[in-house]
Amino acid sequence: MSSGIRISELSISEVLENLKERRWKIPRFQREFVWDPSAVAGLATSVIDGYPIGMVTLWEQPSQSHIDLEPLAIDDWDVQQRQRVVREFGDPHANPSQTMAILDGRQRSTALAMAFAGFSPKFGGNKYAGKYFLNASLKDPLERIIFKKKSAIEKEGLSNLPACIAKGYFPLASFEAGQSLLKQWYGYIQKLKDKTIYPDGDYPSAEEIERRDGILQKAFEGITETKLGACIVPQRYDLGQICEIFETLNLTGMKVSTVDLINSWLLRDTNDEVHLREWMDDLAEIDGALGWALPRKRPELIAQLVTACFVALSDLPTKPEPRRIAGSSRTRKITTVKSSDLLATPVEHWLKVIENTAEFSQFIGDFQETVAGGTFGYSQSPYPISAGIYVGLRWHKRFDPENTHGSWSIADLNKLYRAFFWRNALASRYDQGFLSQMGTDMILLKTLLGSKGNFQTVEEWLEYCEEEINREIKPTDVRSKEDLEEILQNGRPGGALQSALMLPMIASSEEDFMGNQLSGSEEKVVELHHIYPKKWCRDNASGEHREILGKDTGDKNYVDSIANLMPISRKLNNEWKSRSPSTFFIEKAVRYKGKAAASFSKSYIDRHGFDLLNTSGLASVEAFWNHRASMIADHLLELTSLR
Repeated sequence: MSSGIRISELSISEVLENLKERRWKIPRFQREFVWDPSAVAGLATSVIDGYPIGMVTLWEQPSQSHIDLEPLAIDDWDVQQRQRVVREFGDPHANPSQTMAILDGRQRSTALAMAFAGFSPKFGGNKYAGKYFLNASLKDPLERIIFKKKSAIEKEGLSNLPACIAKGYFPLASFEAGQSLLKQWYGYIQKLKDKTIYPDGDYPSAEEIERRDGILQKAFEGITETKLGACIVPQRYDLGQICEIFETLNLTGMKVSTVDLINSWLLRDTNDEVHLREWMDDLAEIDGALGWALPRKRPELIAQLVTACFVALSDLPTKPEPRRIAGSSRTRKITTVKSSDLLATPVEHWLKVIENTAEFSQFIGDFQETVAGGTFGYSQSPYPISAGIYVGLRWHKRFDPENTHGSWSIADLNKLYRAFFWRNALASRYDQGFLSQMGTDMILLKTLLGSKGNFQTVEEWLEYCEEEINREIKPTDVRSKEDLEEILQNGRPGGALQSALMLPMIASSEEDFMGNQLSGSEEKVVELHHIYPKKWCRDNASGEHREILGKDTGDKNYVDSIANLMPISRKLNNEWKSRSPSTFFIEKAVRYKGKAAASFSKSYIDRHGFDLLNTSGLASVEAFWNHRASMIADHLLELTSLR
């Protein structure tokens, strides 16, 4: 066996042979076959055209594999017995000396077996029950590969090779078991010219025979020359390492699904009672987890929060032992939320979280309220997995014995965590990678909270916390007010810093100043739009105001800056269009009072800022941006304070 990851190429015949001899097997955690017949036909078309057909990822296995492996298989349904039947591919008596687990490529492998080896359900009612043909009968065939269901094959009399060839159909999979591709396709060419197989002497013209012969030759060339790439991972890697490797390198676009691995073990260890993705679907409907539990987009985030809860638990005899990851010779201590630690998180802990779904969701929601005074989706949060520290410490407080907590309260945690979160958000400490740092930071905050009982007053304790946090995040690393104002008035910085600067006004706003809802999507995304519209700025970017209102003519890009953005619904933005704020406010009779004033205030527009928006003359525009940037910077720095 090789000691390093290697890339090789295999012919279609070699792929089918590996599957038939069961040298390639499917891990139980792989999702079921989901391609439809048209997708299979599409892959087969790429093969006969000689186009690239992608890559599979294989993991070398020891003689006694640590993961559940199965032959390539599809589900069938026995109508008479009314029961599910698993139909396996290949030789049931095969006993290969070397086995590979297909980590990525089940869909592609199954499709190749269906198209070129005749792998098909036994019962005709199944949508996959049928055969794939090369259609050479049309003069200009748009769909050279066609799929005919079992019932259509019987109805059209295509159950034997002569009948198929007479109609211009050439089965991709031979009617003769075990026949080589060379013999199969050579036989097609021979029978194509055999006049005896055509009924009633309906023999095609010499020109047509030549045309079909050309189609066959080209298809055979594609089948014999097309290669499937294979990324082969040595046995020495465990599943945790494999997940991390592919998350980092993203080889061939493949990403081993950590969540599917966890789901597989939960299903197995709970007798198929716990389905992780279904639980996440339910979680996504609960307040607190809205915009965070997204099983179809970022399911690993919830898995990371669950593991963070495990990391936060005190090391007591009652704490479940970590799982041993497949491919690893020993169990590992869980200290981070990297893939390897997610895979090691014990089933008992998962069941505890699922049993207490409502509280788990509440902790996610409380994290949002603590750091930003409202709710927001993960995609608008700087370092969203940093929520794991807060959620984990809440889990520790709720489920660890009271004697492990100390005298701290949830209010103490909120104050400490909020300052810690915002100091990180306004520095660059987490930019170098948070996953490894999370466990260390959780221990720090847990230790600080536990030390509260050692001090006579809260002020003394907070002073101690300040000193300890300053060792980790130097005050000089946190951006100053001047730095923040500069950033807020010059385009958008991107990344986590941009998310941080916009987060408080996103989280605190549910409606815009006209009462329109700001977020209705499952991701809970609040849109920000320009206060001074871009077109209005372009139209007025002349003379002395050109440097301020012109996007590319001054030292700063004020127009696209955060100081010129606020939460506005798409409906209201479309109404506003290219008018100045003062013109629009007059038209809509907008006043700074009641609900409108409250909405403006949450977006850092106070009475003075509103008056600037309503002041005629372009001098007030820059004054508004300066004033608003100062307000945003002041509030962000307030959030970093422990006092």
